[in-house]
Amino acid sequence: MTAAARQVGHTISFYITLALMLLVGGVIAREAIAGPRSWAPTKRERWGPTVVMFFAACLIMAEPTRHVITDANIWPWCGNNPAYDRVNSTDPFPAQCQKSATQYVCTQVCCVSTWQPASVEADASFSWTPPSADFYPDGPLPGPFATQRADGSVYFPPGFPKSASAMPYSLYEASAAAPLVFYETGAVNPLRRSTPATGCVYGVNQATGYCFLTNQSLSYEAQLLLLPLADPTKPFNATTNPHSCGCDGCVPQENWSHLSVVGVLSSLVCTYFGFFLLTIAVGWNANILKKLKRIPQQWSQLRAASRR
Repeated sequence: MTAAARQVGHTISFYITLALMLLVGGVIAREAIAGPRSWAPTKRERWGPTVVMFFAACLIMAEPTRHVITDANIWPWCGNNPAYDRVNSTDPFPAQCQKSATQYVCTQVCCVSTWQPASVEADASFSWTPPSADFYPDGPLPGPFATQRADGSVYFPPGFPKSASAMPYSLYEASAAAPLVFYETGAVNPLRRSTPATGCVYGVNQATGYCFLTNQSLSYEAQLLLLPLADPTKPFNATTNPHSCGCDGCVPQENWSHLSVVGVLSSLVCTYFGFFLLTIAVGWNANILKKLKRIPQQWSQLRAASRR
């Protein structure tokens, strides 16, 4: 599933859940304002279900709200962004990720490619190293852009819109010593050359300040085979499921065993306790306990009537 599809799904889920909470809450509140509960002898009996429903709705809305504000980059997940950065980190879930909105403890590394010359020639083309499906021209980010070569000429990637070259377009510089790197927001990553990453198993890339994700003594082809599969749940296929550099994945299987602290609080504690309170609010509003207590009496009356 793409990031755009997830965002649409999260938005739809948020508004459907919100509508249901408002509907149920409105029914319960109406009972206290102008319904049978408005005549209750105590405030507890009158407003109790409404108050419980309010807290239930807040807890149930916590998880869909977290998804929406993460998609809006208000509280980002831990990935290719400046707030909670795990770019090319050897540890898939470094310490800074604990404060992020990431629902799971990631086991897949966040691999971010660099845009640099494909050769040392003056008229060299540019490409992503390693190959990436996240960034233009093979991906959506940051949109079409051109690159200025060292000799002042401009390189337009294959498929660059012809009409765009005649109007203002983004133009960047990139070299092997200072490659171009983007965040997932489409903004340029200023790199960490002044504050190199630590804890790198395979050393630090001096051109970026980030870790090397693979053993640099191996051939380029051998290093590509060490990168994650485009879809970890499927077998390798050179065409449909190659090894690639990407930062959209976190864990192969999104299940309870991989939940982070944020995931436990929002997905389990808030959601399930919220539904528990929702059950209490609806049952209380319907006087379910009083009705259950009358069942034995009514059963006895029916048995007595049948004997007669």
